[in-house]
Amino acid sequence: MDELEQTIYNEGERLIPFVTHDVTEVVRHKSSYAFFRKVIDADRMRLRVQGPITVADLGCGVGHGCLDIARARDTRVMGIDRSAECIRYAGIKYPGPNVEYSVEDLTEFVPRMPEFDYVISRGVLEHIPGGLELAVKSRWRRRLMFDVPYDEPEGNPHHLLLGLREEQFAAFPRAELFYEDLQGVIYDAPQKPPKPNMIMCVCSAEGLPPVGETLRFPLVPWSPETGWWVRLRGLFGA
Repeated sequence: MDELEQTIYNEGERLIPFVTHDVTEVVRHKSSYAFFRKVIDADRMRLRVQGPITVADLGCGVGHGCLDIARARDTRVMGIDRSAECIRYAGIKYPGPNVEYSVEDLTEFVPRMPEFDYVISRGVLEHIPGGLELAVKSRWRRRLMFDVPYDEPEGNPHHLLLGLREEQFAAFPRAELFYEDLQGVIYDAPQKPPKPNMIMCVCSAEGLPPVGETLRFPLVPWSPETGWWVRLRGLFGA
């Protein structure tokens, strides 16, 4: 790692794909973003959405997930992170004509944020005091989608929210819960795995079909070889 990467790494709390951490951690992160994109793609196709779709990634880190989402057709992504080093790295390594990065503290940004079609976040809210309450206040037109560690015990000094289970999501409107295991497989609630790694919450606007009825679960993990036929199978349950 160079000096900038060492600063971003933050004792293992920030992922730089294929630079820090092992490949299984990359797969888990990428699988979460692949899930978010599948939902967005499915909404566009089923609802026949016209015009650009706007997405805010709260706590985007180095921006690899922003670029994954931005590859969807006619999508504009804003990545927000409090780390100036992460945003600098994102602009260098994960730029895109439809991606914008901004240095912001989420506790200050969310109360004044503009409305987006989708608000997403991957493994971030557990670092913020009142992180779940902050997510409830975010502004979205279609769906809010995020994940946090499931029932995490004490021991990680960087995580402020621990022991998060299903009951902590009661305040989220029209919420569906999903689960990601250590291999990056994502399950719906009826197929909840014995030992989830992450719990994923999706809140949907009134009138939108539930994600559990839109995608076929479990979802296969992300991999560099994942082809278009796998994405279509996830969308249409083929």
